[in-house]
Amino acid sequence: MIGQYTETKRDPELYTFAVSRKSGSFDGSALFSYKLNWQSVLFVGYGDSSVVNDTGDLAHSSRQFFLKVSYAFQR
Repeated sequence: MIGQYTETKRDPELYTFAVSRKSGSFDGSALFSYKLNWQSVLFVGYGDSSVVNDTGDLAHSSRQFFLKVSYAFQR
């Protein structure tokens, strides 16, 4: 499990173009593995990203799922 929150505070008076005073994001990921036998592993993963909107709340921006099977070929 991994979680990361990033927050940026800016002074809009220092910019020549419009910027928000505060922005941020939260990213979370989980990876699970299960050994099926001595040659095979099953991986299941999930990732979620959120951004801070104008009201200061987190809003979902993306969500990913994945599944992977790994097999060791031998001669």
